[in-house]
Amino acid sequence: MGAVTERRVTSLIVLLFAAALLSQTFGQAYSGLGAFSPMFFPQIILGFWVAVATLDVVSELRRSSSSDHPRLMRVSFMAVATLFFLYGMTRLGFFLSAVPFSITSLVVLGLRNPLAILAVGVGVPAALVALFNHLLVLPLPTSPFTWWF
Repeated sequence: MGAVTERRVTSLIVLLFAAALLSQTFGQAYSGLGAFSPMFFPQIILGFWVAVATLDVVSELRRSSSSDHPRLMRVSFMAVATLFFLYGMTRLGFFLSAVPFSITSLVVLGLRNPLAILAVGVGVPAALVALFNHLLVLPLPTSPFTWWF
C-alpha cells in the first residue's frame, strides 16, 4: 500500500467529501419528480466527481511512494476553509462566499501570480453564477443584498 503522502491523504479526503455530498442527494423528498427534481443535475456532477476522485485515489495508491511527509496543515486548512465556504453560502450566497474561498484556496495551494489569483478567484464563481442563475435557471444560493449574485 505504501506510505502516507499528502497527495494520498488529499485524494482520499476529496473522495470522501464527494461521496458524502452525493449520498445527500438521494432521498424521498424529490423521488417522484424524475428528471425535474432539483437533485438531478447535482447527482450528475457529484457522480462524475466521485468517479474522478476514485480514479485519483487508485492512481495514488499504485504510484510508488515518496519519502515526503504529508502536509496535514495544508489539508486541514483547506477542510476548514471548505466548511466556512459552505456555511457562508447559506448566509451570504454562493458568489460572496465563493470568491474569498477561491482566492484563499489558490494561495494555499501555491499559486503566487496575483493577476491569475484574482482572475480565477473572481472569474470562476462569476461564470458559475451566470451559467446557473441566468442561463440554466437553476439558482445557486443568492446574496441577501442583491439578486444578481
